[in-house]
Amino acid sequence: MARGGVGCRLSAPPTAFGAPADTAVTTVLLVRHAEKNTEWAGADQPLSTAGMLRAQELAHVLGKTDIAAIYVTPWARTRQTAEPLARLLGDSLTVVDSIDATVRGVLAHGGATVLVVGHSNTVPQILARLVGDRGLESLAVGYDDLFVVTLDPRRPPRWLRLRYRATPVSAH
Repeated sequence: MARGGVGCRLSAPPTAFGAPADTAVTTVLLVRHAEKNTEWAGADQPLSTAGMLRAQELAHVLGKTDIAAIYVTPWARTRQTAEPLARLLGDSLTVVDSIDATVRGVLAHGGATVLVVGHSNTVPQILARLVGDRGLESLAVGYDDLFVVTLDPRRPPRWLRLRYRATPVSAH
């Protein structure tokens, strides 16, 4: 398992001898929403202070990535996780309400990079569907996990698990 750190950037790999990049390769970035406010009385819990910091860090980590679309669920915590990055990129959020709709949406962006912000139970299911490995459906997903899925029609899907961390608040 690779570990990403603060300031980690994702970009397309260099091409051999200056050849044009392969536009058939789709890159899917999958994250769980940031930490939610468990003291919130209600089902649609917003992000906690730690979650807001993590959302800012996600924007920092992915801010220079050419993202074609950002998919979130109807829940506030997924939208709030993606909003700092969407603002930075000048992009809007696409709200999807099922795993099937998410996978269809992602695959419609062939040759592009797409971010999906899901939940601890949906991220593994989406990952499993994208790479064709149902064994991944029970994968435990933390707040700091960043999955990078590469879909190339000429070879089997590949995925990588990275970590990104929010900068802790220091007490003075």
